[in-house]
Amino acid sequence: MLPRVEVKIVNNGESSFETVTIRCLAVDVLNADGSKTDILDLFKERVYNSKNELVEFILQQLAEREPDIRKENINFTGEDVLEDDADTKNEDLYRNGSLYPYPMPEEVDIGDGAFTVYEWLRKLEKHQLEIDPEFQRHLVWNDTQKCRFIESVLLNIPLPPIYVNEDRSGKFIIVDGLQRTTTLRDFTAKEGGFRLKHLEVLKKLNEKSFRELDSKLQTKIEDKQLRIYIIKPSVPLQMVYDIFNRINTGGTQLNRQEIRNCIFIGKSTRLLKDLSERDFFKEAIDFGISPKRMKDREAILRFLAFHVFDYSNDYKGELDDFLGSTMKRINKMDDSKIEELKNDFERVMRLTYDFFGKRNFRLTMNNSKGRINIALMESIGNFFAHKEDGFLEKNKEKILRNYDRLLANKTFQESISLATGDKQRVKTRFELVEKILGDV
Repeated sequence: MLPRVEVKIVNNGESSFETVTIRCLAVDVLNADGSKTDILDLFKERVYNSKNELVEFILQQLAEREPDIRKENINFTGEDVLEDDADTKNEDLYRNGSLYPYPMPEEVDIGDGAFTVYEWLRKLEKHQLEIDPEFQRHLVWNDTQKCRFIESVLLNIPLPPIYVNEDRSGKFIIVDGLQRTTTLRDFTAKEGGFRLKHLEVLKKLNEKSFRELDSKLQTKIEDKQLRIYIIKPSVPLQMVYDIFNRINTGGTQLNRQEIRNCIFIGKSTRLLKDLSERDFFKEAIDFGISPKRMKDREAILRFLAFHVFDYSNDYKGELDDFLGSTMKRINKMDDSKIEELKNDFERVMRLTYDFFGKRNFRLTMNNSKGRINIALMESIGNFFAHKEDGFLEKNKEKILRNYDRLLANKTFQESISLATGDKQRVKTRFELVEKILGDV
């Protein structure tokens, strides 16, 4: 939910009140380097610790458009519930087609095909079809839904298509159709699947398992044709995110990390889950990042991304692509390299907490402890990752003083608060951390 504010606009001595949302401010503004940024992006990527700070931000952005707006004329009429994901775009605006972050092609490269249930489950058995139980963890069908789906198959009712994303190795990852696939797998399992119940039409089949059905009915299920739509590897990752959200029929809007967790199933998803559940990580962030919707895993991934790749040479300014590339890279690592990443991450979390305690990765403002800032976490973490223990221990007091200098630096504050995925701001914050924190 975006906050609603009531703005009193004074023009030529006459006052008028207008209730707006931040979405209404979605216009381009010029950055210092001449590039354009959307006000909505700036708002979404800024960490606010008070309503007053948000008011100041609105005034700053509206100064040129509405010079007569005054601070005392801005009053909040709704709750200011802010996203804590600095780089999540406004999905509603994307779906409306007004703020797409990538060039729209004339058509999307999606193939189609037909598989029998038997063929489809064979692909699953041979690991040519990947499913991630966590991907739709909130969307699991109950027994009644499962049984009625099997009844629909037996009644030859047309089924909606299944969508999959194809990776470059030829594997399929389910985008939409997980529950149908797992229901068919569980019902036809050789070791004995669930029994049918609550059937409304084929009541005589209630309490029967797949193995207890007449052979003709078994064959009818196995020969049922499934229509499959295949999102080809050539489709840009940004568009894959959008396709997931457009066609997913589960009813829960997926965020970027949840979608990555589906697309890049493997060592990377297991690593992020493992690290997010470790006590040393939870302590290092003082439980300041919610595990809901995989926010904690995205924070860890951002640290790992700038640890695996070099920010100055490898980062091109597209954070989504960068994080996706990191997960692909991790999936190809051998176990010893994965273990090295685990150890590096644990070392940094323990060291930074030892140095900064409950201030760790927080931008303190207005006498509050502030919220965890992921851009701060990735840049401070990178500094500690590249310094020897001896150096850090020897210069601990100086580094602590420098930390305050760093957080007070206006340029650094902007680099971790506004358009944090911008290439220049990434470069700025990493360089300032090295320059100021390392000034010993």
